[in-house]
Amino acid sequence: MRARIQKYFILIFLCSAYVYAGVTGKVSGQIIDAKTNEPLIGANVILQGTSLGAASDIDGYYHILNVPPGYYDLRVNMIGYAEKSVIKIRVEIDLTAVIDVQLSVEAIAGQMIIVQAKQKLVKVDVASSQKSISSNQIAEMPVSSVSEVVGLSAGVSGLSVRGGSYNETQFMVDGLVLNDERTSEPTTGIPLSAVQDISLQTGGFGAEYRNARSGVINVVTREGSKDNYSGTISIRQSPAAQKHFGMSPYDTESFWFKPYLDDEVAWTGTNNGAWDEYLQRQYPSFDGWNSVSEQTLADSDPNNDLTPAGAQKLFTWEHRLNGAIRKPDVNIDAGFGGPVPVLSSKFGNLRFFASTRHENDMYLYEVSKPGLERRSYLVKLTADIKNNSKLVYSFLRGTMEGTTLSRGGGTSIMNDVWDLASQVNSSGFTMPWRLFTNEYWAPTKVDNTTHAFKYTKQTKDDSFFEILVKLDSKKYYTDHGPVRDSLSTFTVFGQGDNIWFADEAPIGFFGGPLFSVEGRLAFGGAISTSRDYSKVKTYTVKGDYVSQLNNYHQLKAGGEIVFSDLNLKFGSQNEFLPSGNYWSKSIVQPYRLSLYGQDKLEYKGFVATMGLNLDVLNPNGEWYKIDIYNDDFFSSNYTEDSEDSFNKKKLDPHIDFSPRLAISHPITETSKLYFNYGHYQQMPIAQDLYRVRRGFSEEVLTIGDPTLPMAKTIAYEIGFDQSFFESYLIHLAAYYKDISDQQDYTRYISANSKVNYSQLTANSYEDIRGFELELSRLRGKWVTGFINYEYRVNTSGYFGLGRYYENPADQRNYELNNKKQSKPRPIPRIKSVVDFHTPVKFGPSIAGEYFLGDWHMNVISRWSSGSWFTYNPNNVPGIEYNVQYNNNFNVDLKFSKIFHAGKINIKVFADIYNALNTKTFSGYGFEDGFDYNYYMQSLHMPAKIAAELGYNYFDGNDKPGDVRKDGTEFVPMEWVSDVTFISNPSERPIYFDNNSDQFLQWTKSDGWQKVEKAFYDQVIKNKQYIDMPNQSYYVFLNPRDIFVGINISYDF
Repeated sequence: MRARIQKYFILIFLCSAYVYAGVTGKVSGQIIDAKTNEPLIGANVILQGTSLGAASDIDGYYHILNVPPGYYDLRVNMIGYAEKSVIKIRVEIDLTAVIDVQLSVEAIAGQMIIVQAKQKLVKVDVASSQKSISSNQIAEMPVSSVSEVVGLSAGVSGLSVRGGSYNETQFMVDGLVLNDERTSEPTTGIPLSAVQDISLQTGGFGAEYRNARSGVINVVTREGSKDNYSGTISIRQSPAAQKHFGMSPYDTESFWFKPYLDDEVAWTGTNNGAWDEYLQRQYPSFDGWNSVSEQTLADSDPNNDLTPAGAQKLFTWEHRLNGAIRKPDVNIDAGFGGPVPVLSSKFGNLRFFASTRHENDMYLYEVSKPGLERRSYLVKLTADIKNNSKLVYSFLRGTMEGTTLSRGGGTSIMNDVWDLASQVNSSGFTMPWRLFTNEYWAPTKVDNTTHAFKYTKQTKDDSFFEILVKLDSKKYYTDHGPVRDSLSTFTVFGQGDNIWFADEAPIGFFGGPLFSVEGRLAFGGAISTSRDYSKVKTYTVKGDYVSQLNNYHQLKAGGEIVFSDLNLKFGSQNEFLPSGNYWSKSIVQPYRLSLYGQDKLEYKGFVATMGLNLDVLNPNGEWYKIDIYNDDFFSSNYTEDSEDSFNKKKLDPHIDFSPRLAISHPITETSKLYFNYGHYQQMPIAQDLYRVRRGFSEEVLTIGDPTLPMAKTIAYEIGFDQSFFESYLIHLAAYYKDISDQQDYTRYISANSKVNYSQLTANSYEDIRGFELELSRLRGKWVTGFINYEYRVNTSGYFGLGRYYENPADQRNYELNNKKQSKPRPIPRIKSVVDFHTPVKFGPSIAGEYFLGDWHMNVISRWSSGSWFTYNPNNVPGIEYNVQYNNNFNVDLKFSKIFHAGKINIKVFADIYNALNTKTFSGYGFEDGFDYNYYMQSLHMPAKIAAELGYNYFDGNDKPGDVRKDGTEFVPMEWVSDVTFISNPSERPIYFDNNSDQFLQWTKSDGWQKVEKAFYDQVIKNKQYIDMPNQSYYVFLNPRDIFVGINISYDF
């Protein structure tokens, strides 16, 4: 094994002939005589403040490679000509800043001519959808993370790019890939104070990017100055407040409390006649405390005897845990850098930049952890070995603590309010367990550490190479929380000899079965079942090289080898029902090799990039070679002693080639047309690939397959850019992605049903088509920003069958009802970011400060068409994606003002999320399927939708997401064939009598009466007929949230 790795290592460096790993840009141009327009040979071109420079060639061209992103001043001098300085040149990741310079004959000795760079808005060397975002732009947005920054771009949702999964996006920091080798999930929690520049590529990325299929996020961090110290600290906080609209689930009038505390029904039950049938179905059914008391008295145990009042008091004790948010959301982000004291001058201008980020985001309500806590630390040390070489050491450490979403191990963790709201939606009998205990889900913690050394050497003015060595490690720990104190007792009620004691339940973990007095709430048993003790280490060696052969060809080549040590151990541990336990354990050491080559051709009217990527994935082990219905392996017949009796075969490596092509054609000085095409491969998810998950009886539940091919995306994109008025840019892109060999699971069931498992397969496919339109104003004294529109269509399915039965009859029956393709309807989206600002020196000056200057109001708006889904309560054949939610709209604001005090800048700001306090229907809050159908069928949907669903309906224009007006009473509308057939009518509803074609109401005093028009119109206008979800508190999430903060930056 070691010898093989050494061979690959040598091969990398034999093939390395280029690239700066996507963390730098290039400055190029032509130096000419201002009078004659003749090229000038031998002009010296220097980027001030750096050691980077070049000399113009025989045609006057120069190229400065390996330039970190940022703003620079370019100085050009030549004997006999006046020196010229071009200031504020913007260098972006992976792009070329073209700066042509005209030199004039020197008229005055020592003359210096200074001009400001005016770079073109249309980047002619970009043949893809690529956006650069500077730290200055980020500072004006109401964002606190890289994912929030890139999520504002067209085609991006969070870290998901153009319909792909977020783990198909490669996330890089200073050329270091930070995707987890276990799940391919990106590790994004880096401090924003460290960010210098972000490059986002949503299509057409080059051959140097491997193991990514949807997009590339490339972050370049700040480097400490050689001469001075600078830093920044930002603190923002939002006060503790509920993260949903309406009543708290812990209110005495809420769904889970009212039946037990409302005197109308609490003692004799919800069906005692005090509540009508419509109110009864809004709450849990309860027989009353009298009944509970009778049950305690009826058994033979005198120690559990309770009066009705005592039972109610015990209920309130057992439900005392209030998960309402009590802590604020806090974000602290700070960075500091400069020369290393004492050592800087001795070790090549040794400099540092250190940054940290601490973030606490509270959940929708408190569970095993009150919220998600993230901490990250980034240290970057840089030393100039010589004028033409540099060594950088990077250290990144992160910790994430929260509550796992999984009940069976794995890496999922609750991130936002939507995650938790989904878990208390139609969740069956365990719903109160999830709300009134703190141990239904287990706490989890993930630690990640990265060490990396990167050596860069400029071999000539027109070439350099880079070597990277990196070690990543990640540790997962998921287990139950603190064990319940069952020895200490607390007085619940009573006095003297008649005292009822209880322990601290429902607080703390308890493995045995224990239920509350009314029987709905479990304090123990099947709770906190998730376990994960996995450890992952990854070793990476990478070599890259770039060479500017001439004015027209830039060659890149390189490669990397990644060796992973995966020690995976995760599963479900049920203390009460061990028959439900299952574990996945594997220790594997796969490795992969990637080599690539690329040529960038740059001509006046034509820019093209051609590349080829070679991927070699070696699972580096053996795998089972057995029949798919083998009883001895897959069923409970299996024993550990029999493991060695099963045949295994050595796994062969997978080899794939990925061609890439991108072409840009400048049409005019202000427009271009581009096209790109590429094959993109990604290794399967390692956690699933090597998995053998067995149940309590040793039967296989899930099994992986390391022989699977890499998932493949073949992508095409065509685009057009047009700038006008030297400030505006229109970007139009259309794309198509043909996706195959994606992971899915196929089920196998033997004739005797003893074998019943799911195997990882690569039968899933997907087609994604869409286009994006963006209008940007990139320059403006008062206003800058952009607005974009996205339209995308996804079609997905799988080849073959989702299930295979050994019994032919079962197989035929399954194939008759097998649906193989899903065709969701498109969901258009619009996003905009507009920055209204005043000039720095605007208005009157008081003591040197312009109090009306440097104000910013950043407005971020998002609109999306409502999502389509299938509503088919009666399983009518042929109905699919027939109903659409209401459209969504949201506005966020950021107000900021910068005060300048010498070398210190102080910014005060307020970030306002959901500034209009818009209520958006979450789709959650339902008690069960009945509650869901009551809501859906109470809507007055158009006849073209409702008529085919098989129930009596009222025609209207309602959509899912429509709700009853706040503060109005529920007035059901019931369709009946003939009201005279109703044996027990209610006074609450409006009945439509089909026999008489009239809307009627019934009262005890007057019997059936025609509904008054004014009352009917009011009901329709207020939508009082809508039967709202029973758990009303989670129907609308994320009310207005205001963060107030301060940022202090300094430079001295």
